[in-house]
Amino acid sequence: MQTNKLGNTGLEVSRLGLGGIPFQYISQKETGEIIGAARERGVNLFYTSRMYRDSENKIGLALRGQRDQVVLGTSTHKRKKTEALKEVRDSLGNFGVDAIDIYSLHNVLTLSALKEIMSPGGAYHALDEMRNAGYVKQVGISAHQPETILTALELAAFDVVEFPLNYVDREAAEGTERLLEELKKRGIGFVSIKPMVFGYAGNANVAMRYVFNCRPDSTIVGTYNLDELNQNLAAEADPGPGPVSRDEIMDTIAESEKKCFKVFCRRCETCVECPRGIDIRTVLRWYEYFDRYHSGDWARDHYRSLRPSLEACDNCGVCERDCPYHIPIKREFARAKVDLLPRRSPRRLVKKKLFGD
Repeated sequence: MQTNKLGNTGLEVSRLGLGGIPFQYISQKETGEIIGAARERGVNLFYTSRMYRDSENKIGLALRGQRDQVVLGTSTHKRKKTEALKEVRDSLGNFGVDAIDIYSLHNVLTLSALKEIMSPGGAYHALDEMRNAGYVKQVGISAHQPETILTALELAAFDVVEFPLNYVDREAAEGTERLLEELKKRGIGFVSIKPMVFGYAGNANVAMRYVFNCRPDSTIVGTYNLDELNQNLAAEADPGPGPVSRDEIMDTIAESEKKCFKVFCRRCETCVECPRGIDIRTVLRWYEYFDRYHSGDWARDHYRSLRPSLEACDNCGVCERDCPYHIPIKREFARAKVDLLPRRSPRRLVKKKLFGD
């Protein structure tokens, strides 16, 4: 297993790590088998979140007696200092350790959320305090928009950044290239997340080759069983030569979509010329963030700036007719009209009353 320096943190991490989402859904025995097999193959980075229920406990038990050989990371979604302080203390107990290598502010989706955690009573100050006390070695932040991370780097001393990299969303996050350059310049550790897009990126070799060509310090992947682990480890060991071609990406997405009910726009630009002037690709991108990453507030904020809005859509069907991937654009627009409206809009309140949020 190749290892890399995690920015200027002094930590050496395997270029493939394990994320904690799956561990909340499987048994301690299964978790232990996966982590044990991963350790045998050189994986030393294990990253989870307080949101993922008992994942910290399971990781801690599976790694008992190996503390000096692994890098432990977790995160809090709390936004207030007092709440985040409690989260850190709970994490220390769950892992059964005296200090945690990386503690991150989880899923900071908007600039308003960033402002809250950076305020005098915000969660950042809890992690900074714990870092100064030695209970946390490095402070991180995870987000899905480069602008949020770039702003955060100007406001505070973050050591590690978590950010999604995968071939499905290769164009979804504008400013990614600038972000990667800034992280390298500042010596900030970069852990990429969601390489397999929740299993949607079905070809592990193509997925890993795309990510590794972007040169993160490490990428963490969720693994539910030993078969998945072995596929991911094999892809890490031999992802294939050179960069991933556009044809490979399109073919792999098409194959994956046969096994998945979700809709993914390839941004192939066929639908650019909407008769009503609507930016179809952008709307579908925002809705993907709403639907796939649960980034509702961020997607709604961006939707409000859309001109012309979806209200201009007359359901002519030209975009859907011309889409080479047969994406049900009219259906997605109908959903987006409801889901991307501000939370207290009359139409959204009616939908919530009838169907729930």
